[in-house]
Amino acid sequence: MEATIGSPDAPVDVKVVIKDVFPDEEDVQNLAAAINEKMAAHGQYVNLIFEEPPASSYATAMPLAVMNGEVDADIIYFQGGDQPLAAQGLLEDLTPYIESSTYVKNLMDESNVTKMENYPYLLWLAPPRTSTPVIRTDWLDGLETYDDLVADPTPDNYYNFFKELKDKDMCDYAMTFYTDLSKLDTIFNHAFGVTGTVVKEDGQWIFSKASQAEKAKLEFYAKLYADGLIDPDFLTNTWDVVEQKFYEGQAAVIAGTAGGVVQVYDTKMTSLYGDSAALTVLPPAKGVSQSYTSVDVTKESRGFAINVDSPNKDAAWAVLEFMASPEGRILDKVGVEGQQYVVENNQIVFTEKFPGWWARFWDTTNKFDPQDPSLAAPVLTEAASTSLDMVNQYMIMDTNLLIPDEMIPQWDAMSNLYNEYASDIVRGVKPIDAFDEFVQAWNAAGGDQFAPILAETFG
Repeated sequence: MEATIGSPDAPVDVKVVIKDVFPDEEDVQNLAAAINEKMAAHGQYVNLIFEEPPASSYATAMPLAVMNGEVDADIIYFQGGDQPLAAQGLLEDLTPYIESSTYVKNLMDESNVTKMENYPYLLWLAPPRTSTPVIRTDWLDGLETYDDLVADPTPDNYYNFFKELKDKDMCDYAMTFYTDLSKLDTIFNHAFGVTGTVVKEDGQWIFSKASQAEKAKLEFYAKLYADGLIDPDFLTNTWDVVEQKFYEGQAAVIAGTAGGVVQVYDTKMTSLYGDSAALTVLPPAKGVSQSYTSVDVTKESRGFAINVDSPNKDAAWAVLEFMASPEGRILDKVGVEGQQYVVENNQIVFTEKFPGWWARFWDTTNKFDPQDPSLAAPVLTEAASTSLDMVNQYMIMDTNLLIPDEMIPQWDAMSNLYNEYASDIVRGVKPIDAFDEFVQAWNAAGGDQFAPILAETFG
């Protein structure tokens, strides 16, 4: 039974601050009013107040604003920088709230549960932010290598698939990505044995970036690069440049976050070239293992926290719980009735305002299947829905640890070394044998200091 909160004459103020959610926007004002009204119907009288988010870099500015008292919201969305606050006892342990919940608990998948067990201060009801590779479906017609790829997606079959795309002049290069190798990694990491951030090699736990599996993977990437199968400008590309190359056909394959980003790519591509250009999701490569990028479960990288100094913690949690309820989820995912949708014949029919709507709280379609009223059209395209299904099908949890604060400088130095050597090896600036030199530099920069920590953590 839902707890009574406030009264009609004295609703409880619940202040919330969320990245990119501004209190002067009409959609945000309508959302707050709808939440207040719907929760009141359940005897939970709240006055939801969206506060202005920091104007500068959110990940940096929000933690500072909380520490210096500029932000005193009850519910705070973080996108990084929350660990020092948790260490200072400024964030509420959400474990007892989750244990007594109905709807939040129902929406948590295995990765959510594990993350909350490891770090109970940040809650994010969303699928893992895992990238999946996609390609236009109409480009698959007549490709001799595609059936082999689907039946047995080994790195060799992926190479043959990429090569046929280029050899038939369908694209300038098979795949585009930007800044680093992470989008390639989501396809190939597991096939080469890079199964986690930390792996066991020769009886010892080490970071996978310094493993022989990583060396083999980079050698394969160097072959893709040398044969013109991946974007030669990946180091200088930006996300918008990469997307334009995909839409214009310079590249055949792009990797985007399962669900929402794949939805954007799919919708844009069909708007440009018609329904036949709808996207197909490609499988992760198969070898030593098979998965997209392993899911980090050390903690949520983003999500909602409750301020430990909030005078209205129960009311704040009630808002998060309501937004996880079937009624709250329709509001979050579909919008406000009369604005983003109307109900006709007991069906939700989207209006022209719906494409501009996005979920402010729980960005997940897990168990989202409205029955009364039902959806006249699905929220996600087939490709977006398939991408989420495939992430779940191949999901493997990462083996990882939170970097101790005092070791962050060493970790940053090690990461910079990896990025430098990896990009040089892939581009042929350095030979693959330089990887052994990299491992020595990696260990000197901090790898040796991490060795006892890894041994103690993983046994």
